[in-house]
Amino acid sequence: MEPPAAPGPERLFDSHRLPTDGFLLLALLLYAPVGLCLLVLRVFIGVHVFLVSCALPDSVVRRFIVRVMCSVLGLLVRQSDPRLRGAGTRVFIANHVTPFDHNVVSLLTSCNTPALSGAPGFICWSRGFMELGVTGSRAELVDSLKEYSAQQGNPPLLLFPEEAATNGRAGLLRFSSWPFSILDEVQPVALQVRRPLVAVSVADSSWITELLWTFFVPFTVYQVDAVCPQTSGRAE
Repeated sequence: MEPPAAPGPERLFDSHRLPTDGFLLLALLLYAPVGLCLLVLRVFIGVHVFLVSCALPDSVVRRFIVRVMCSVLGLLVRQSDPRLRGAGTRVFIANHVTPFDHNVVSLLTSCNTPALSGAPGFICWSRGFMELGVTGSRAELVDSLKEYSAQQGNPPLLLFPEEAATNGRAGLLRFSSWPFSILDEVQPVALQVRRPLVAVSVADSSWITELLWTFFVPFTVYQVDAVCPQTSGRAE
């Protein structure tokens, strides 16, 4: 008898949003009217959150206000260490679970995430990505990010070496090497996301679909854990 095949990369992704357990599915059906009301209400509140985040300059006060407002949207952000950023940290490296990971981390510390895909413009900016105007190779992107990091007045970078969101439960995708070539020291950040009733994210789902499901469920909890800064030799 042949041994069972080792689980493949598909275990890192959820292909179905709804639960397969009958009890959870029944609970979801009973909750649906409440969830739809929350969805409509949170869409209007979300517009106010966006306007406030645009109006206020980046500061501790702004992050606190927006974080409180996001809790009304069902986005609960927790961190094990209130000092997320070490002295002199210029590059954060994090695993990728949802399309809003960069927005969540920016509620805790000032950081920028470059846009690696998608059309530039209002949508890219409104989602909180930084446009560099680089459309060429990864080498050009790395050079641009090195130049950005060399300017001390700029916020640190937040990068996702997986370059794709996973379910965050079974493991990690193979990291790309280019985020570690920007500076010699990086600070890893571990993200864990959980929510009741439905999957946190689904493969090939659009960011707007994920946003609507976030507004629909009662809450989504983001746990952010920082690790000690790593030098390039240790990070490799």
